[in-house]
Amino acid sequence: MQGGQAIILILLMVGMGVAMLVYGMVNLTSLAQRDSNTAAALAQAKQALIGRAVSDDTRPGSLPCPDTNDDGSAELFVGADCPSYIGRLPWRTLGLPDLRDDAGERLWYALSNNFRDDMSAGPLNSDTKGNRIVYLESTAVTLNAEAVAVIFAPGPIISGQNRDATLALCPTTGTTIARNLCAANYLDTTGGANNATNTGPYVMAQRSASFNDRLLVITTAELMPPVEQRVARELRTILQSYKTATAALGYNGGAGVYPWADLSDGFSDAPPYQAVGVGLNRGRIPALGASPRNWGDPGPPAVPTLPAWFVNNNWRLVIYYSAGQNFLEAGGCSSCVAPTLSVDGVAGKEVVIIMPGPAGVSGSHVSWPTNYFEDLENNDNGNDLYVTPTSTAYARDRIYTIP
Repeated sequence: MQGGQAIILILLMVGMGVAMLVYGMVNLTSLAQRDSNTAAALAQAKQALIGRAVSDDTRPGSLPCPDTNDDGSAELFVGADCPSYIGRLPWRTLGLPDLRDDAGERLWYALSNNFRDDMSAGPLNSDTKGNRIVYLESTAVTLNAEAVAVIFAPGPIISGQNRDATLALCPTTGTTIARNLCAANYLDTTGGANNATNTGPYVMAQRSASFNDRLLVITTAELMPPVEQRVARELRTILQSYKTATAALGYNGGAGVYPWADLSDGFSDAPPYQAVGVGLNRGRIPALGASPRNWGDPGPPAVPTLPAWFVNNNWRLVIYYSAGQNFLEAGGCSSCVAPTLSVDGVAGKEVVIIMPGPAGVSGSHVSWPTNYFEDLENNDNGNDLYVTPTSTAYARDRIYTIP
C-alpha cells in the first residue's frame, strides 16, 4: 500500500470512529432527554394531585378515583367506592394537559382507598395514613409502607403485553375488557411485586428487559403539611369572625371574645356545657358546641359556622387551640395563668393554634396533648407559654397565631 493510500485509510477509520462516538453521545443525550421528560410529567402529576387534595371543598386531603375508561376523567363512585383503585391518571379532572411519558403513553395512578373523596372511608385528618406499600427492587426492601398514591409512567411495551383495543381477559380486573384498558398491559412485575394490581404492593426498580415502569410516590409526609396549612388558615379566619360577631353582641365590653376550649368531648368546657365557674382556655376546638355563643347562632349578627368537613373529619382531635384570658368571656377561666399568650417569650398573642404534622413524624398521636408536638413547651398543657417549632423538616409541627 502506498503511503498516500495508508493516510487516506487512517483518516477514514478515524472519521468512522468519531462518527460512532458522536452517534453514541447523541443516543445517550436522547435517552437522558426522554428520562427528563418522563420525570417532568410525573412531577407535574404529583403536584396537581397534592393541589387537588389541598383545595377540595368537601374532604380536604382526598384524591379523585382513577380513570378506568381512558377519557381523562375520574370515575364516579359505585356505591361509596371507586370502581377501581388503579387506572390512568384523571388528567382532565386535575386540570392538566394530556401528560405522556417518553414512550408516548399516558400516566397510570393507584390510590389508597382511605383517601377517596367519600366519608365512608372514615375521617381524614393529620392522623390518616395511606395504606399502599411500595417496595424498592424487591419485597425485601420497603420504600414506603403508607403511600397515599402512586403515579406510574408505563414506558414501552415489553414481552407479553398487548395494547390494542381487542377484547381479552384482563389479569388486573379478572374481566374481559379492551387490552388498552388493562393495567397488566402497561405496568410490570419484578422482585415479587406486581404494579398492575388494584391494591398493590407496588415496586420501584431499575430498568430491564422485563421491567420499565417509572414511579413517583405521594406520602402522607408530603400531602398532609399543605392540607394542614389550608385548614389552619380557614380556622384562623373563622375564629376572627367569631370575635367580630361577639363584639357586636357586646361581649368583653364590645371587644369580642373567642370560644372557650374543649378538653375531650367536642363542647366548650364552660357553661352551658359545663358547670358554672369552669372555663378552659387551652385544649381543642369545641367543634360540636361553642360557648359563649354557639357556631351558627343567628344573632344578629350571625356567629360563623365551622365547615362540615371540619366536623365530619374530626379535625378537632388533632388541632391544639388556646385563647388568652383577656379575649375570653369575663370571669370563670379556671385554666388561665396570664392575661395573654406568649410565643417565644413574647406576650400579647390572642390565640395560638398548633397543627401536629402527619402522624408518625411527631409521634403516634395517641394521647392528648402528649405525643402530639415535637417541642416540650408545646406539649405542656399547663401554661400559656408556647414556642415556634424548632424542627425545620417539611413534615413538622406548625404554629399559627392571632394576631
